[in-house]
Parts: sequence; structure tokens; C-alpha cells
Amino acid sequence: MAGTTAVNTFSLREGVGAAEFAAFSRDLDRPTCLALAEVESFDVYLVDHDRDGSAVDVVEVMTVTDWDRWVEVRDSAPQLRPVVDRFEQLVDIATVTTYFTRRTTGEEA
Repeated sequence: MAGTTAVNTFSLREGVGAAEFAAFSRDLDRPTCLALAEVESFDVYLVDHDRDGSAVDVVEVMTVTDWDRWVEVRDSAPQLRPVVDRFEQLVDIATVTTYFTRRTTGEEA
């Protein structure tokens, strides 16, 4: 898949707060990923179910030049190992869902 925008949704592990995940995203995840040629954009949103700031769900929107190439890099680049390790500590991996999206023009049949 070329020029793919993937929307990832997931829940944080019990005991992991929004602030802890936000710091990981700001300080490690996003900067490391955005430094890679394969990643065009990467935005992260915390889901506030009760509008009280106690988010336990996350939505990530990432656009990559080529999904298959991104998967290769994600799984093999040494600079991503700390990102993947910390992600697995913070996120309930069983809840990760990825939606492959494309912008609509309104002309689709």
C-alpha cells in the first residue's frame, strides 16, 4: 500500500495514565518516527470519554509513504527498539486496531 494513512486505536494498560503516555508520545515515539523517511505525518489524540482528562484510549493517525516498507522499518530499525519496547509497556496490545484509510473526494461510487 503506497501513501497509506493508518488510524490506530488502542487502550492503555491499567494504571497507565494519559500524562505518562503523552510524555512517551512527545519525547520518544513521535520524534523517532517522524525522523524516518517512511513517515510523512504522525498525530496522536487522547480520547476523553468523560471530558475529565482521564483518557485511557488513544487514537494515532500516521501517514507513511508505503505501508509494507514501514512495517519492515518498524520491525528492524534499531532506533525504533526503545519505542516499541516502551509502547508495549504502556499499551494493552490486545486492544490495538489499525484502520487503513483514504481521503474521500465525494466522487466514489
